[in-house]
Amino acid sequence: MLKAKPERMTYAQEKLIKLIEERKLRKWCMDNGFTHSAVYRLALGEQIPTYKIIASMCHLISPVEWLFYTDEKLPYEPVLIPQWNCKNPSKYVKAHRYDYKTIAEKYSLEELNAYNIFVAYRSNPTPTFIRAACDATDPTEFFTDGEGEIKSLKEFTPDRGDIVSVDGKIILVITKKEPNEKNKSFAGCLVVQDSESGIELSGNAAKGKVLPHKLASFEIAHTMPRMLIEKETAEFTESVIEEVKKNFE
Repeated sequence: MLKAKPERMTYAQEKLIKLIEERKLRKWCMDNGFTHSAVYRLALGEQIPTYKIIASMCHLISPVEWLFYTDEKLPYEPVLIPQWNCKNPSKYVKAHRYDYKTIAEKYSLEELNAYNIFVAYRSNPTPTFIRAACDATDPTEFFTDGEGEIKSLKEFTPDRGDIVSVDGKIILVITKKEPNEKNKSFAGCLVVQDSESGIELSGNAAKGKVLPHKLASFEIAHTMPRMLIEKETAEFTESVIEEVKKNFE
């Protein structure tokens, strides 16, 4: 017998409750290898769906349907995808390995938590975080694989406009990725927190002023720790480059 329905339910809960009302939930669980009591609790909201649960059911219920309530419009078309092994880094996680600090700032994640998700793979993204990320990302990217091999942070090659941390210094990169890779080095301007001169950064994660007269070159060695903090706009970076040119005229 069905207990009282939740006052507010997700699209996924609605599907499960329909199975309960049609007396099909037990068979559905047996056919798909799920525990009936656990799925029943999910349907009634007595158990919160975790990343692992959503991953195990994404071939039957679209991930986006776990994230939004029936009184909300789904931001993406529901699609079924293969079951996802949550021990593997997903497409979204791979894509933000180097700028995880920017993601943490944007979605109010603790930096250590973001590091464990995007770099160390010790944690999985929570449904709450995935829902928030739906402002820019189809949630299926959290449950599918990304192309390409994941490189270590020490193999990361900075690109023009990247704000990177290098040996404790914050640098705005002004040279492009292709020549940086070819020459095994990159050039950039120092960013400082306290300066009367300089150009104020426009982003959120990195704070301070870029000093166009403080230009330095850095060799890309596998032993040199470097981390992408944030990406500046092309317009801002070009304005810094123009100031750099003036210093060499």
